[in-house]
Amino acid sequence: MFNDITMLNLGFPENDHELFEQNKIYHNKQLGEFIKKSRDDSKDSTCYNCGTPCTSFCNSHSVPKFCLKKIAVNGQLYYSNTLINVPVLDSEKGINKAGTFRIICRDCDNKMFTDYENPDNYLQVPTGKMLAQIALKNYLMSISKRKMEIAMYNNLSKMYGKTVSQHQTINNLDLNQFTGGFKYAKKATEMKWDDYYFLLYYENLDYIVPIAFQNNIALITDFEGKIINNVYDTTSNYQIKYIHICIFPLEKHSVIIMFIDNGEKRYSSFYKQFKKLSVDDKLKTINYILFSYSEDIFFHKGIDNVLLNNTKLREVAQQTSVALTSNPFTNPIKSAANAFDLNKRNTIPNFLDEANKIK
Repeated sequence: MFNDITMLNLGFPENDHELFEQNKIYHNKQLGEFIKKSRDDSKDSTCYNCGTPCTSFCNSHSVPKFCLKKIAVNGQLYYSNTLINVPVLDSEKGINKAGTFRIICRDCDNKMFTDYENPDNYLQVPTGKMLAQIALKNYLMSISKRKMEIAMYNNLSKMYGKTVSQHQTINNLDLNQFTGGFKYAKKATEMKWDDYYFLLYYENLDYIVPIAFQNNIALITDFEGKIINNVYDTTSNYQIKYIHICIFPLEKHSVIIMFIDNGEKRYSSFYKQFKKLSVDDKLKTINYILFSYSEDIFFHKGIDNVLLNNTKLREVAQQTSVALTSNPFTNPIKSAANAFDLNKRNTIPNFLDEANKIK
């Protein structure tokens, strides 16, 4: 049974918002100092890719800048906190701060992503090299995030005198797997063969969608409830397997891409079930995956507030896979499978539907 398990949600109750507003300047200052110290602690002295000593890292974007510009209004974007509404975070971002990370030098950033960051290359199905470059960027972003989180947990331990060993165990396991994924992707970009990744889905929509996204996601379950990734397994030999998803709004069209490592069998049942769906249902599924699993979605600032204020959408955006239970012997994977059930895809607005396109 899993009735004694509660899945942690993000966001704050209304009364917490009121308390925050009363001491907003103080809280912002404390948070700013904490983040700055953690960022400094996580910062390397060399480029992660080429190893060159580096004092000023490139401000790399997780989503190509030309996609962000397409959905921005006066250089501003909405992002996930517009839905989650954590008071210490902004509800919108400028393009130069949207999904950025600093881990490689400018020279590497200019050279590593030239194929996939060329909008002209999306007039046809992406090549294996483009997929490899996307994966490379995803893992760099994930590595940067985990390094930052490890530094943050270390600083929290120092501040409050409590260990967070379980969280750090997971963070370090993730970091090792992201590092392995980065090495695999880097090798794929350097080889002449196009067989390192398997393209699960590619769709070229003849309208501009109001969201942009690029990242890797660890799906917990397929459409029939079969576990794909047991995200609570912390044994060193268990590997989390990721699926890469991109939503790219372009000049006159939009491209949806979904792919995995070639030969990866853990997603085989999901793929078989997914490809039987209609195009409309496939887009609903991808839309649901983004909002239920990720906080890295960027929105057109001119999007209809009716969509953004949808109660169910906000609930889905706030859910996490962090399980709270008083019973240490309880396995939370069934609760997670229920929380992230793909059959709930019809319960939230579909931002990939033509009805919600940017006009």
